[in-house]
Amino acid sequence: MIVYYYSQIVGHVFSHEKALREQAKKMNVESLRSNVDKNKETAEIRIAKAAITICFLFFVSWTPYGVMSLIGAFGDKSLLTPGVTMIPACTCKMVACVDPFVYAISHPRYRAELQKRCPWLAINEKSTEASTAASTTTEQQQTSAA
Repeated sequence: MIVYYYSQIVGHVFSHEKALREQAKKMNVESLRSNVDKNKETAEIRIAKAAITICFLFFVSWTPYGVMSLIGAFGDKSLLTPGVTMIPACTCKMVACVDPFVYAISHPRYRAELQKRCPWLAINEKSTEASTAASTTTEQQQTSAA
């Protein structure tokens, strides 16, 4: 069910983006969104990527637990030692700790701050203050020229 619903969400996001591009092409404009950088991803695409990542992490972490449960129900129970059963339990708990970081890393302001504090990570995120200041300066110049 999770795969179905997340795939529906991602499908709708991509079809929406395609419809916006087609409408912009009909209107002979680059984009229907105002103040859009062509090289920058839209929020919908970033959210879809985060949803795909969360779904992938869910399956990677819960699959060992599901296999262990099936072995316990239908297989050789002697394979399930206390040490072996702790591995799937820990992976399930680990994903609950990792998910918030996936959401945080998908946010541009968080990446910009992470770039400032940890330059060795080589994150290439444009600073939001610099782009805001540049757009404000450009707007002021256009207003004073008019």
